[in-house]
Amino acid sequence: MLGIAAFSNSNAPEIVDLSPPPPPKAGEILCRTLQLGVCGTDREILASLRPATPPGADFLVLGHECLAQVENLGPGVEGFSPGDLVIPLVRRPIGQPRHRSDLLTPGEFIERGILRAHGFSASQWIDTPQYLLPIPPEIVPLAILAEPTSIAEKGINESIIIQEARLGKHVWRDEPPHVLVTGMGPIGFMAVVACLCRGWTVTHFGRDPGDSFRAQLSKQFGAIYTSQIDAPTTLDGIITNPFDLVLECTGNEDVMLNAAQAMSPRSVMVWLGSSRQPAPNNRNIALLMRQGLVRNSIFIGSVNSAVRDFHDALTHLSQMDRQVPNTMSQLITDKVKPTNSLWYYTHRQPQGIKTIVTFD
Repeated sequence: MLGIAAFSNSNAPEIVDLSPPPPPKAGEILCRTLQLGVCGTDREILASLRPATPPGADFLVLGHECLAQVENLGPGVEGFSPGDLVIPLVRRPIGQPRHRSDLLTPGEFIERGILRAHGFSASQWIDTPQYLLPIPPEIVPLAILAEPTSIAEKGINESIIIQEARLGKHVWRDEPPHVLVTGMGPIGFMAVVACLCRGWTVTHFGRDPGDSFRAQLSKQFGAIYTSQIDAPTTLDGIITNPFDLVLECTGNEDVMLNAAQAMSPRSVMVWLGSSRQPAPNNRNIALLMRQGLVRNSIFIGSVNSAVRDFHDALTHLSQMDRQVPNTMSQLITDKVKPTNSLWYYTHRQPQGIKTIVTFD
């Protein structure tokens, strides 16, 4: 069977021939990949030339955004049947986790398709029930978007928890937050969707002209699209509409620093994008530190997601699809077969958002 793999000292993905998995043992489930999302993380792994391969392997099978079908069950598995559609979780703790495993909190871990564990671009693979989420039939056409949506949901959910802990349960409920989302990739669009489904006003920042496909799609969802951020240069409250929550999805430090200057007092910024190889620079971040201190800001680094966040993702994907019919599907801008997919692992279409690899 085939897989799409990253090798050390190479930035080019390769199709590899893999041995089919053995029949599932007790407590295991055999799954078949139906759809695979190509992600910026895949491109960063390749660009780094240093994939985190599993022990004893000389390559990493890519793929962490996946829609799969249950093929066979090992003895003792309950709650699943052959033919069920599922989404696999990505991060798995090693040994006994220090905290609640359902929140996938830090500790020793692997990430399938990313860190020391093969991913889901293999045609078939073995997993266990606790890492598979059943998919409701009505959301199947958009289910491949659940993993990137869950990333945004996690950043939002953690922001809500923090704000309620320090400011009270009423915060962002009696008066919804003013939200800024930076970036027009999949995570940026999913962050827009997750916020709009909560009834929040969202400004979406990108570099595209206002009449471009992606800008128009953002407006169709209900966001306020802007191609620039009016960043103040002082702390004198000259911002007309400061932001209570900033979801930074570009990983670009210029965008992040400018967006930070537009934060309101007691606001939160969540970093949902970054570079695997940040270049050293001579930036003066004293202004960021000063504003963060004076305004009692909170900055959160957020990656991966919990079961809670996947459930929110599925709920909001379905909700937005009902609110704005025939719009969510436009986020999937390319569908390709595995043998025609390699270009997309090292390139982006100018107005592309999400590329899906479809398996037979």
